[in-house]
Amino acid sequence: MEECGIAESPVILTPDYDIPKCAYEQGISVHVLFGGRSAVFVAEEPIKVNTKPSFMNGAPLKKALQRAAAAGIINAITGFLCTVRKLHACELKNHAMCRAELAKKIQNKQIYCQGLMPDARTLAGNSLVERIEDADIILVTGDGLIQENAVRLSEFAPDRLLYLGPSTVGTAHLLQCEHFCPFGRGNLQTSED
Repeated sequence: MEECGIAESPVILTPDYDIPKCAYEQGISVHVLFGGRSAVFVAEEPIKVNTKPSFMNGAPLKKALQRAAAAGIINAITGFLCTVRKLHACELKNHAMCRAELAKKIQNKQIYCQGLMPDARTLAGNSLVERIEDADIILVTGDGLIQENAVRLSEFAPDRLLYLGPSTVGTAHLLQCEHFCPFGRGNLQTSED
């Protein structure tokens, strides 16, 4: 971003209780606007702040709320730079089809869930493992990225990681990992007005 001259541009984070949520996420949707690009991150509590991407440089991100804001900012910026497209959850009518596609993708695999994701845990059923080392596929949701006891996902081969939902899109892209959000939507708002 430093080379692009956009690091000092404003980022606006506001809770939005009306944005549809991904079937695999729980919490409060935080609407993130950057350069006219709209993204979302589902957090444990509301986040309302106006900031700049440059404020993230060297930030310790010690609290889950700070990590959630950072992940939301990453989503909006990668959307602005047109490196990701699935910035918002699909509509409720697509949830059943999404679950069916995920069920096919994880079929006959040992699954570890990094995050709460009750729907994905149900889909995994008896294939769910307690230890991350035993997993063929590690499913990751936004809350799995920011929780206090989150494992260092960079220690695992990218082909073992499957990031779910719009909250993880920017992180998955930056880490060059697979992102699963087959019916996710793009920009919901085109200006910061």
